[in-house]
Amino acid sequence: MENSTAKSAKPVWALRLKGVSVSVFENKSEDGKTTFHKVSLQRSYRQDDEWKTTQSLSRDDLPIAQLLMQKAWEFILQAEAKKNADEPKE
Repeated sequence: MENSTAKSAKPVWALRLKGVSVSVFENKSEDGKTTFHKVSLQRSYRQDDEWKTTQSLSRDDLPIAQLLMQKAWEFILQAEAKKNADEPKE
């Protein structure tokens, strides 16, 4: 069985807007039978000459985060629907 930590290292979907980004990671249960998704939200900023990230958002980041989270939710729903449609019926 493949290690779920190694599998989840790279997002299956990501979107960025005005420094705020959302990433969707696909994971499998320990028995490998169930797939589930986790979402990461962060904001990038530049301090001196270095890029950094934070999970702390400002007032103006909130509508962007809301939009990106909505898009992530839609992606997950579509991925689950596709997976369910592709599964053989018993």
